[in-house]
Amino acid sequence: MIKMKFNGRTFTNGRSLADAMVRDMNQKIERNLRQAASSSGVRIKKTSQGFEFEGSPENISRLQKRLEK
Repeated sequence: MIKMKFNGRTFTNGRSLADAMVRDMNQKIERNLRQAASSSGVRIKKTSQGFEFEGSPENISRLQKRLEK
């Protein structure tokens, strides 16, 4: 049996390891989007279609510049 460790957890199944990695990646992306939005003065909402951003055109362009980095 092969044991793998990821973020302090031990996995013996490749599928459960992949699920944990995808979940962590999604959480990191969402956290970075929320940080970029808050520092740009844009409101963000998570919907079933993805994320929605609300704000003035200037703030939206600031957010876009932050995300391009």
